[in-house]
Amino acid sequence: MKKKIVTINELRKIINDAKKVKKKIVLVHGVFDVIHLGHIDYFKEAKKYGDILIASVTCDKFVNKGFNKPYFKEVERCNFLSSIEMIDYVVLSLSPSSAFVINNIKPDFYCKGPDYKKKEGDQQGNLLDEKKCVEKNGGRFVITSGVQFSSTAILNSSFENFNLAKEKINNIFKGDNDKNLFLDQFDLDLKKVKKEKILIIGEIIIDKYIDSSPLGTPSKENILSVHYKKMKSFLGGTVPVVKNISEVCDNITFVSLFNKKYIKNRLKKELNKKVDLKIFYQKDFIEIEKNRFINNKTKSKIFEFYKFQNKEYLSKSLINFLENNLKKYDKIVICDFGHGLFSKKVISVIESKAKFICANIQTNSGNRGFNLFTKFKKVDFICVDEPEFRLGLSEKYKSLIELLNDKKELRQYKNLLITLGVDGLLVKLNNKKSTILSFPALNNKVIDTLGAGDAVFSYTAALVNNTQDPRILAIVGSIAGAIKTNILGHSYFVSLNDIKKSMQTILK
Repeated sequence: MKKKIVTINELRKIINDAKKVKKKIVLVHGVFDVIHLGHIDYFKEAKKYGDILIASVTCDKFVNKGFNKPYFKEVERCNFLSSIEMIDYVVLSLSPSSAFVINNIKPDFYCKGPDYKKKEGDQQGNLLDEKKCVEKNGGRFVITSGVQFSSTAILNSSFENFNLAKEKINNIFKGDNDKNLFLDQFDLDLKKVKKEKILIIGEIIIDKYIDSSPLGTPSKENILSVHYKKMKSFLGGTVPVVKNISEVCDNITFVSLFNKKYIKNRLKKELNKKVDLKIFYQKDFIEIEKNRFINNKTKSKIFEFYKFQNKEYLSKSLINFLENNLKKYDKIVICDFGHGLFSKKVISVIESKAKFICANIQTNSGNRGFNLFTKFKKVDFICVDEPEFRLGLSEKYKSLIELLNDKKELRQYKNLLITLGVDGLLVKLNNKKSTILSFPALNNKVIDTLGAGDAVFSYTAALVNNTQDPRILAIVGSIAGAIKTNILGHSYFVSLNDIKKSMQTILK
């Protein structure tokens, strides 16, 4: 039996031999996640143009269509295509576009499906370059004429685990026109955010991931031993929030404390150049480190240890800067991890001078539940998880809806977002009963939950005063959290492009 799945080097030799006997080569390229009738018609029509039909498949890491995509892994997609009789060879494309494959095999025809007749069909933005590449190599670009289908729409409607929000989306939208209006409104809201002047203040945390292989317990001690493999270090804490918000806003100032010069240098290297760094040297400050030992096979956490100084910092430079500059900003974004940056004085200055305050106040094992959101008395947007919310109100048993509607303590917090882990989130805009909206979690294939809440907070804090539609906060927040749970540590952040692609995916 002929080997159909080949490497690019093997394919190049096959094509060179075929061209010597005047055979015409046809190339099709795509993700090919769920093969449907539209694909079969596409392959049939493409095959009519030549003698050998090659399917080039986008590898997993370049499938940029939102979280949970591709549904099937690259090996599965290649295997399925190889079983289709009219396809002669299948090759995995190890680049974002098909240009690399085109340059290697120089096809006589490069065929794309009927969805590419319109500009919107080229979601990846590669078509123009691919077309030029084909013509440069003496080939012809062809758009087939078959019936258009959508793999994403099929996944949404038929694959239960692909779009966990399908039922909710059907309930909160009145058909496709409503969805289109929603997407247009989202773009308008983003334009408002882009013009804002935002100050972000919070602790810098060095997150270290130590890959290890568990060895079990030593013969003479009741402890866990591991075999050290390697260590990765990320700038965490407020830094990912700054990166996320810099995706949607062009005028950002980041305020924090530091002691070691290498932290400042690393920030300058990692952050977008449009971020204005105002981090203040503090002699008695100790850089916050959180070290997590990870099972290198399963990526599950084994244990962790913290390095920080459990004290309140009183930085005169920081306070002076806030007193003299806060009124210049449209919005203040607070990331409080409970490690001493937000003294009573700092909070007092922010609350007395800021125009609009967004705050994420976290409880963790490093602050032992003492860092409650109620330490802030005047906040326009609070984003916390359910345990943090209940701790702040000292309410264990009442439902969240009851608490959001009835608690007098919440009157000073105009907008609230409660993250619920696997149960999604709740949004309440303008502290009105009618605007409470729940939205489900969107990802059930979690790699790492670290920073998921920060991702939710980043995008919702940027949007909250620029939209009156709670659906925008709920959906954007859920998408940001879902994308982040597929990222180990802070190896990369949640981009606006990721958000937009995912939004288009779940609304189809």
